[in-house]
Amino acid sequence: MTGTGPTASLGKALAWSVYLGVSWTWCIGMFLPVLMLRDYGPWGFAVFAVPNVVGAALMGWVLRTGEASLRMCRSHASAVRLFSLVTILFHLYFVWYLTQAGWVQGPLWPWIAIGVFSLSIFTGLKTDNPTEALWPWGISVTVIAFALYAGIEIRLPAGASREFFGIPAVAWIAPVCIFGFLLCPYLDLTFHRARQSLTPRDSKVAFGVGFCAIFLAMIVFTAVYAGWLLGLGAIAARVPTAILLHMLVQAGFTTGLHIREGLRSFEWAGGNGARTSAACVGAIGLVAGAAALVRLNPSDNISPAFELGYRVILSAYGLLLPAYVWLIMIPLRSQNTGPSKANTAVWLGACALAAPAYWMGFIEGKEWWLAPGLAIVLAARVLISSQAAARSPTQDRPPPETPGSPKAT
Repeated sequence: MTGTGPTASLGKALAWSVYLGVSWTWCIGMFLPVLMLRDYGPWGFAVFAVPNVVGAALMGWVLRTGEASLRMCRSHASAVRLFSLVTILFHLYFVWYLTQAGWVQGPLWPWIAIGVFSLSIFTGLKTDNPTEALWPWGISVTVIAFALYAGIEIRLPAGASREFFGIPAVAWIAPVCIFGFLLCPYLDLTFHRARQSLTPRDSKVAFGVGFCAIFLAMIVFTAVYAGWLLGLGAIAARVPTAILLHMLVQAGFTTGLHIREGLRSFEWAGGNGARTSAACVGAIGLVAGAAALVRLNPSDNISPAFELGYRVILSAYGLLLPAYVWLIMIPLRSQNTGPSKANTAVWLGACALAAPAYWMGFIEGKEWWLAPGLAIVLAARVLISSQAAARSPTQDRPPPETPGSPKAT
């Protein structure tokens, strides 16, 4: 692969920081804090926010060169593609709920929501320059300013006080949050795109500012409107519409970015691992879809049926995806190889064994079960073979050159 490599520029680094902050503002950052505050109070928000911000920012330090990022994407093409597929599915599910949740009334609202979401997807698909992320970020900043000026009552729920074996429930869920948020960033193709376009010094600036400032401001805003979504706080007219506009724009732009990067992955990885990815996404989608078809009475202003499907898809980021990084990507990092069939079987087997415990913890509200579930995944590392997997022709083919991409070594 030929190219001129990334060039150092503070302005460029700050532009990429906006891109990163916007690309990571998902239906997780815009909604999960609401559930964490409802269930665990302010400590729940801290357990969500700290590992999320720190884990994402650290990627700019851990991947020392753009070439390392390129090799990682090429060696684990199936996994990074799976991450994007699950993310796209998650946003489609989330936006479907926004169109009929009743937070904004009016017969035209579903069509307006779909239009805004679709337009944002299109702009994400066309994003070639990080400065193009300024417009969705600008909309969100405007919404935040408008909401605070027009009037929104900030009420943070106290959360439940349940304990297991004398330990608060939030402490049981904390290790899973740390595990997921520290490891999932290495499967995000939008992060890799930024890392490959920046020098080591500028990468630290972009990832640091992008997550410790821009993204952090986004999730703090989620905490601001959490009381309204839970039916606890008063809100001025037109602010709900503005908040949902923020959600739709961010969700659509992120979806467009992942569609774009996912399609590009087929150029340099072919259909390698497509069956595994399709099977995982299909299974998650079927369970979430079945949950969405169940009609239950709303609780705390949020449909329990939607929340069940939301938690099912969310569990992929707490179990399936970070388990891949822990069991396969990290052990084989220095070898520049993809997973063998044996290691893939260990990964999927460990996830299958841990899944019932995760269900009890995430769905049934018995968080102590998450401890043995996570222990199964962590312990499975001893079964991973460090033997290099055989390369396929598509794995040997380097990614196509893009503007600002570094030279491969």
